[in-house]
Amino acid sequence: MMPRRQDGALLLMVALLLATLAALAFGINRAGSVELRSINDDYEGRAAAYLAEAGVAAARWSGQVGDCVTRPVGPIALGGGTVTVEIKKEDIIDVTATATVNEAMRTVTRNGLQLYDLRQTERVDISDDTTDTTIVNPSAGALEKEQTLRLVSGKSHILMKWGVDEIDDDVLVVSATLNMVPTTISGVVRQVAAHRVTTEWDKGATWIKARPASNWNGGAYTDTVLASAGVGSVAVNWDLTGLFDGWAGERLPPIGVLLRLVDANQAVNFYSREAPLSGTRPLLRIVRAKKC
Repeated sequence: MMPRRQDGALLLMVALLLATLAALAFGINRAGSVELRSINDDYEGRAAAYLAEAGVAAARWSGQVGDCVTRPVGPIALGGGTVTVEIKKEDIIDVTATATVNEAMRTVTRNGLQLYDLRQTERVDISDDTTDTTIVNPSAGALEKEQTLRLVSGKSHILMKWGVDEIDDDVLVVSATLNMVPTTISGVVRQVAAHRVTTEWDKGATWIKARPASNWNGGAYTDTVLASAGVGSVAVNWDLTGLFDGWAGERLPPIGVLLRLVDANQAVNFYSREAPLSGTRPLLRIVRAKKC
């Protein structure tokens, strides 16, 4: 009879173990279900919030491309949910967008949004009103820079800035493109990055001084690259729209742009503002839209 008692005890232990594992599995599954619902609720809430923001953008866009007159939007099925937009006023609008994704609802209100007439844009070309210079590391020696702007990896950078009268707070910068012409033909493509300058400088700037009372080392600029372009043998463009829009909206100080070579052991020259042929000089082309 003893073996049967041992077998029974063993079966009881196994049963208890299985029960324990089942309880753990149930608890884990329940916790997982709760966590999954929480994640899903968070997802739907975020989706509804993004959808509401999209509704505000849609309302603004419809006014800027439609005779500067805005109209209510919705309900529109978009992104797995719906959005309805209520609008007050016309040229400067107050927008309330309500979005629903399954059981989640979010409302976004934006007041005093300015509209710009995107149907009638204007192009402004800036060439003569340009300040440009090459700043050279003293270890590189003197570089000719009267009619050229020279880039040498780690040894010289180009500084440029423009008058901003054409991009005041009454306009929206639709696009801003910098066009420059290299002085020589080359089959080697050299990547040149554009950065936003963060310190005031003048025409007499050097590698170690932005201006007489302000020191720097090769220029003070953001790490973020505004735009990068491969320079070969033809004119090249940098898209600086975001920067100029920041200048127009007075969110960024209009200090200028620094150009530098990305890779080591390279060099490239560009025609400067002082070049004899106007067609080879740096050209900044701005497309702007005025307020409704």
